Amino acid sequence: MRPIFFFLPLLMLAQSPDDPEAGRKLYLGRCAHCHGQNGEGGRGVALNTGRFRHGGSPEELFRTIRQGIPNTEMPPAPRLPDHEISRMAAWVAQLGRQQAADEKVTGDAEIGAALYKKHACAQCHTLHGVGGFLGPDLTGIGPQRSVRHLRESMVNPGAEIPLDYRTVAITTAKGDRLTGIHLNEDEYSLQMRDPASRLRVFLKSELREVSYPRQSLMPAYALAKAEQDHLIAFLNAETVWRFDRLDSIGGHKTTVLGQPKVIDTPLGKAVEFDGVDDALFIENHPLAGAKTFTWEAIFRPDGGQFEQRWFHLSENGSENRMLYEIRVVGDKWYLDSFNQTGDQGKALMNREALHPLGQWHHVATVYDGKVFRNFVNGVEEGSAEIQFAPQGDGRSSVGVRINKVFYFKGAVHSARFTRRALTPSEFQKLE
Repeated sequence: MRPIFFFLPLLMLAQSPDDPEAGRKLYLGRCAHCHGQNGEGGRGVALNTGRFRHGGSPEELFRTIRQGIPNTEMPPAPRLPDHEISRMAAWVAQLGRQQAADEKVTGDAEIGAALYKKHACAQCHTLHGVGGFLGPDLTGIGPQRSVRHLRESMVNPGAEIPLDYRTVAITTAKGDRLTGIHLNEDEYSLQMRDPASRLRVFLKSELREVSYPRQSLMPAYALAKAEQDHLIAFLNAETVWRFDRLDSIGGHKTTVLGQPKVIDTPLGKAVEFDGVDDALFIENHPLAGAKTFTWEAIFRPDGGQFEQRWFHLSENGSENRMLYEIRVVGDKWYLDSFNQTGDQGKALMNREALHPLGQWHHVATVYDGKVFRNFVNGVEEGSAEIQFAPQGDGRSSVGVRINKVFYFKGAVHSARFTRRALTPSEFQKLE
């Protein structure tokens, strides 16, 4: 890996007045056919949401373009001059500060989940580790693709077929015909995945005919627009925030208080807070409008004051809020999860469930429309029957309460917000 100082002249170059136009032209020529003219996505991920799995800093974007992403359709670019990659990275960063015009999701995720089951999508697609392998993995696909692309993929799946899912049709010497997913091929043999998801290997000398039909194995579904909207809402039900930068969390405007630091950890990058005056304020309430939800976070508490509010979602203009707090007792802590909407409020707090400081933990709160539950490391610690109405738009704070009291000492790695009730087997993993 090249040292950070190597990028400094490139970043200075990327700030010259002609770079935005130069970066745009390079992007259109090399990237737009997969990522869309305006970064709205297509065969490649959407780039105009500000959410980058492999990091959105200029250095990280430079590295992604240069090295590609293994086991994906994103190829490396070993021969491109550094200044061209730098300019493309600058343009992609600019796209990341936009929002796609068609990214509004209007369907109902719960209805979408039922439609996903009704149409047996899991026979071919994997979601959160469950399903088949004839189609692309749909885990996290919603935020990565534009609504337009998702809609077209349902009604016209052959319009854009991912390279890893191109079809091959063979006829054996005995006259048997078979169509499946083309996996690999050399001068003597061909490997494919058949419709039953079995790996098949054939010697070319045993085949009478081999063809490559430009069509998808996925059938075109005659779905009403409302059904499409519900399925798209289901695929968009998950939002992930990575705490690997300070300027933008989840693609949203972020204000920094104090001097929180991005650090390297065994889990990847995380943001570390000093427990005195460090915090992040994010102009988004990620669960606004959710009738049911799962809110997860991976964090490391490191001590500090007894009461710490380290994650706070707040509705604008009201007292409605969702939050995580911890209570520090010696070298251990216990969780306080709280949710309030209107006159309905509930805190879930188990003082006997103590956990060690200085280690990474996973926490979750789940609401299925009837019961509110909380979990630490996949183990349920409290529950209550209650009726919560959906909250409206708002903002979030990390490392402190919205009104800047009860600062958190420790680090936050990631958070995932899902607009349906998940089971512990579907939670994020500590890895």
